[in-house]
Order: sequence, then structure tokens, then C-alpha cells
Amino acid sequence: MVDICVIGSGLVGASTANALVRDGAGRVLLLDRGNAGGGDSALTFGMVRRHYTNPVLIQLSMAGTEILDHWDEEVGVGSSAYVPTGYLLPVPERLVNACRANVERQQGFGLETRLLTPSEIHEVEPLLSLEGVAAAAYEPHGGVCDSRLMIDSWLLDALGRGLELRQHAPVAAITFDGDRATGVQLANGERIEAGQVVVATGGWSPEVLAGIWEVPFNLVRIQVAVLRLPPGQVAPAAVTSDAVSNVVVRSAAGRDVWVVAYQADTPIISVRDDCQLPLLDGYESAIRGPLGERFPTLAGAPLVGGWGGAYDATPDWHPLVGQVPDTDNLWICAGWSGHGLKSTPAIGRVMASLVTGQTPAIDVSDLAPDRFARGFENPLAYGPGARA
Repeated sequence: MVDICVIGSGLVGASTANALVRDGAGRVLLLDRGNAGGGDSALTFGMVRRHYTNPVLIQLSMAGTEILDHWDEEVGVGSSAYVPTGYLLPVPERLVNACRANVERQQGFGLETRLLTPSEIHEVEPLLSLEGVAAAAYEPHGGVCDSRLMIDSWLLDALGRGLELRQHAPVAAITFDGDRATGVQLANGERIEAGQVVVATGGWSPEVLAGIWEVPFNLVRIQVAVLRLPPGQVAPAAVTSDAVSNVVVRSAAGRDVWVVAYQADTPIISVRDDCQLPLLDGYESAIRGPLGERFPTLAGAPLVGGWGGAYDATPDWHPLVGQVPDTDNLWICAGWSGHGLKSTPAIGRVMASLVTGQTPAIDVSDLAPDRFARGFENPLAYGPGARA
């Protein structure tokens, strides 16, 4: 018998398990069907930004980034590899008012951010072409971090505090007594009793919760292309998410640059395991056009690699955080829709509070899993998509 069973050892599961053992929540078991952190958490773009429309995501991302920035004090093991390169969001004329409103809202929470005019943008990112750009939101403390290091660090700390971790232990079913979750049954038939069960399985959540609750998200394929600059070529300074051309660019290790193109015809995936890891045919040509439009000096850099994963995208591109509807003692934290990375240090602590009956430091009621059934959706300043 364990007090709490957390399913999934990616960013959310590792952060939650770490927070639980730090809070003295009793015997905590963390299960993963494969290697710890081996799912979509290992495939992140690594971008850190706090530019959001709604207070809940602004606060979670701000709190999460504070932990990234003070990892030694907050976690004490390993590193987040957080580097504040700056974050830049160029927008077209039609989105300037929405962008300005977002910036002002974020400033109201104490975030250091401002709206740049085109003449100011080159001071932040000299490589950026200003064609079609009317303004840009800028966060000097946006940047990058490393999801794998974060997961490893949380787990090392938690294991030293008594966490039980079982890898290659796929869950076949969640067990119930009426509406109350009582534990899990593993694929090998083993039953584990638990006082509380937390589902932190990202894109695999519909399978884990099959027959219990229809998880309201689609799996949207996302791909990261890796380009390599020739010796001596200047790399981008800031992490840039361009709302004009829909290309996202960051510098990586050595001379590598990572590029994402948001495509209108992005494939929807039925089952997470159907998502191929290699880049799909045609993706290179999909990035060349928008990359040439926004970063002309990078457009000819050769493609040397890349990977594909899946966004677990809810109808309002906001996560599902809280108790699974019509159940007791069963919780979910999934549906992060491609932008959970920097919030996971904070959401783990929020989940630990919820599961143990405490009031979280951040109100996440707008992320309640039953919100769509109640007719509520979080507004999106830029329309449906991972920018939220």
C-alpha cells in the first residue's frame, strides 16, 4: 500500500513526486512504462517565456522560472541549465493591440517585459528581418533550459528523500471501489493499492484513463529541425517565436540552431505511439520559407537532424489540472498543449498541495478538467495555438 501513486515520470510527474516527498506526503510511488523522462518531456524545444494571455499561466510560468533561476536553493541537486537569452515575440499589425494588452497584464504581475517598436527590435535581435513586423513583446529573462537535466535532478533529490521509482512498469488499469480510485494494476497483473492516484502521462493520458473519462485533447504533431551554421556565422541571440511567419528559432549547443514551423495542416494523431520520431518528408521545405522571411542569414544552413513529438492540445490550449471528473482520489495534470516546460517546477508544487488537501499558492481553478463540460474556455489573445 502506498499513499500516493504518480503515473508518468516526465516533467510533470517528476516535479509532482519531488514536491510530494519534500512535503512529507507519506509513501510515494512513481511509475513509468519506460525509462524515466523518456516520453515527450525528452523532446522539448526548451523555451522559457512568461508571455501568456491569462493570469493562471502567467503566474505558473513566472513561479516556475524563478525555480529554474534558483535551482541550487530550490532543488539543491543537479541543474536546470536555465540561460536567460531573452525571449522575443514579433507580431503583425493586426495583433499589436492584443500583444500590448498581454504585456501590460504581465507587467501587472511584476514581470519585466515591454513592447518594442520595430526600431528597437534590432537592439535585441540583429539578425531579425522586420518585414511584416509591427511590434514585438520582449522578456529579457526569457531563454532556454534543459528538460532532461530537470527530470534527473528532481528524481535524484526525491530518491534520496524516500521516493520509490519503478521504471518499465506500464499501468494497465486504475482500480476503483465505486467512484473512488484505489490504486493501479500493472500490465503484468500486479495490483498496487494507493490512497491517491495522479495521472501525469501527457499524450498517453487517454489510454491510461480509457473507460474512466474521455480526456478532452487532440494529439497534434510538432517537429523540431536542427540546422548547423558554418564556422564564423553569427547565431540568433534571443529565443524568437514569430507570430508573423509562424517560425520559432533558438540557438542550441555548438553551432546548431533549432527551428519549428507552425503549420496549418499539422497532422492530428490518433494514438501517441503512432507519432514518428524522425522528421516527416517535406518538413525541411516547410521551414525554409518562413525561416528565410524572418532570419534570412539562417535560411541556407544545412539540416543535420531533428525529431517529432506531439502536443496534447486541449480546446483552449490550456492544461487539465485537478481531480478527474466524477471520481474521488484520482487526479490529472496533462494537456499542456506544448507550453508546460517552464511551469512544471511550479505545477508540481500545486499538484502536491491539491492531492494532500492543501490550498495551492497559485489558484488553478481556471484549469479544472471539467471546465469544458461547464462551457468555460480560457481566452486566447492570438487564437488557438501553443502561444496561448
